[in-house]
Amino acid sequence: MTAPSKTALILIEYVNDWLSPTGGIYPVFQDREQVDTAIANSKIILEEARRRGLHVIHAALKFEPTFKVLGEAKYGLRKITRDHGAFLGEQADFFPGFEPAAGEHVVRERAGGSSVFVGTTLDGYLRNNRIDEIYLSGFSLRQCVESSMRNAHDLGYHTNVIYDASAGYTRKQQNDFVAEIAPFYANAITTQEFLAQA
Repeated sequence: MTAPSKTALILIEYVNDWLSPTGGIYPVFQDREQVDTAIANSKIILEEARRRGLHVIHAALKFEPTFKVLGEAKYGLRKITRDHGAFLGEQADFFPGFEPAAGEHVVRERAGGSSVFVGTTLDGYLRNNRIDEIYLSGFSLRQCVESSMRNAHDLGYHTNVIYDASAGYTRKQQNDFVAEIAPFYANAITTQEFLAQA
């Protein structure tokens, strides 16, 4: 494994809207077992990343009620976000157990895009801290995690996706990601493989 000072765990969208039963996006997950497994595994990798001294980065959306920053989107994530009234108030708060610790970087400024790299401080933070190895996990696997993985690859990062600490809407989405998408952009690894790299 790369030195901890040059490695980051990036947690994507660990917020109530995705993970709490009161969340507006929560119902889109058709495979609850996959989500529950992802949450449990995410707690393990977060604890391990902190123990090793990796950079821990929390990326999550949060909007004001008018969604003005999204403009008049006609399709895609920006439209869905507005239609569902997502990422507002306490629904945009970090899900219990995933609150940032002191000194951990938080990325909140993306304007409704899928990738945590676009329009944010993330790439600058990574480069300024000489981080070249990253681990991604979060929600949803086939949207924000996948978009972020593709961007990370194109920006030159050594990218790993901890896919069993992430969840797609269905098991098929997760299986297709591992078999058909990830091999072109990243290493798709399990939580146990992450732990074994210590």
